[in-house]
Amino acid sequence: MFEWNTPEPIRVVKSYVAAMNSRDAERVDALLDEHVRYVDSRGEWIEGRENVATATRRLFELDPEYKMHDMTIVMHEGDVLLKGRTSACEERLAHDTLWRARARGGKLTHWQSYGEDSPALARILMPEAARGAELR
Repeated sequence: MFEWNTPEPIRVVKSYVAAMNSRDAERVDALLDEHVRYVDSRGEWIEGRENVATATRRLFELDPEYKMHDMTIVMHEGDVLLKGRTSACEERLAHDTLWRARARGGKLTHWQSYGEDSPALARILMPEAARGAELR
């Protein structure tokens, strides 16, 4: 209702979710910090704006129906915490999920998913850049 009173990190995260749901890859890219880190539910990650932007475009190609819904959003000690669900054509991508995000200077700096039985999205979307304990 009163967006002017909403903390900047929450505004950035809401903009990111809206861009993802509208499949606006250019808007997603514009919201990413140069050193952004995307961490999937398995703890594997992709770093850097270019890599995360490429992974986002690949997600849009992989599942044209992927969306985030029914978000509850709160701030806690600098983190934006989200609870919601995803819908998707790919059954493994559709489930209740928790996310943790960080934003600074109008840019998303960190996005982490916490979902049960989720696929290794970092590895699936960007195998050449994915990192994690078992990938080293």
